[in-house]
Amino acid sequence: MHSLGVNIVLEFRFYRDETGQIYTDASFDYPFWQRYLMVFASVNIIARAKDVSNSEASDKWKKVTGDNVTFSPIPYYHGVGDLLKKTPKVIREIRRISASNNYPYIFRMPSIIGALFFMADKSIGNKAFGVEMVGDPEEVFGSLSPLYRPVGKAFVRNTRSIISRARAVAYVERTILPTKYPATHPQNVFYFSSINLPDNSFASSPRHFNGREELNIISIGALDQMYKGPDIMLDAILECKKNGLIVNLTWIGGGVYLEKMKELAQSMNLQDQVNFTGMITDRTKIEEALDKADMFVLASRTEGLPRAMIEAMARGLPCIGSDVGGIPQLLNKDYLFTKEDAHGLANLLQSKSADNNELVAMSTANIETAKLYANSKLDKERIGFYKAVLS
Repeated sequence: MHSLGVNIVLEFRFYRDETGQIYTDASFDYPFWQRYLMVFASVNIIARAKDVSNSEASDKWKKVTGDNVTFSPIPYYHGVGDLLKKTPKVIREIRRISASNNYPYIFRMPSIIGALFFMADKSIGNKAFGVEMVGDPEEVFGSLSPLYRPVGKAFVRNTRSIISRARAVAYVERTILPTKYPATHPQNVFYFSSINLPDNSFASSPRHFNGREELNIISIGALDQMYKGPDIMLDAILECKKNGLIVNLTWIGGGVYLEKMKELAQSMNLQDQVNFTGMITDRTKIEEALDKADMFVLASRTEGLPRAMIEAMARGLPCIGSDVGGIPQLLNKDYLFTKEDAHGLANLLQSKSADNNELVAMSTANIETAKLYANSKLDKERIGFYKAVLS
């Protein structure tokens, strides 16, 4: 282990209770940050934290900090409009944080906060820093209102500039992101997902499928934005219903659009077929839900390399996904549909669910693909990246 700590900057939103304790409702809990301690002496997380009362704090949330893991909160904002109002306050806090230690930085991009670090502190580019490229900012802004597209274009250029100056770059997938956002030092380029996939996460054998009258599918994704395409999923389920196939959906994930999606399902008379569970953070319960399903489906408008899909593959689930981000890296083209195309998704659900032998073959192949993302394999790449940031 090196004697230096590391600052990690990311765009994710956390929660801070009245005692100052930091929580997450997703995968960025304390065990996630421990992987950086394989090389660095300590970790300081820099991100937004929404203040909540103790009564608002959910017992489903997980603690973020612990031994050698601290948190430096950025003033909370939600959305581009809110950020524009609070930019001066955010900039002041970034300058205070950047002056507080000389540790290396790792920026998990795309990140507006990461870009603001380079605006607020002109010396940041002279410090040791690396980039974990976990998504495509062009796709992210492309899925928002056209009003934000000029901002998006500037942000894409800024992201490319940051990556070109990074000491080391880790990409979440091997094809699209390295081409669109190239690194300057090819000897310090790495490829790994943020997924946490221990050996006990894998199914011991492929699924076996018999005849069924209904298809039970599952999808996992936050509903703070419409990036995961829940509306597209509902449109496809409705088309399947009209064609005589009942598709039951379990959607795990919470956010501001949760109630709106429940209302949309009801307006389409799909309320008996769709269960938006809200947030589930217990890994055992998520795996139980995956094991009860016949198929995992992602209708994403934008993606990096979807961890939820890899976790489903590890459980032996056949998978279908849109043709964005790193999904084509995981799935054969026969299991992909064009993003935004609910009709194409409906056709895939109907055709693939009808062939039990193909479902078994999909299950078998998916377990083997998921093994490429086991912790035992990815930790070697992660350690190489962390050491390159320091070298």
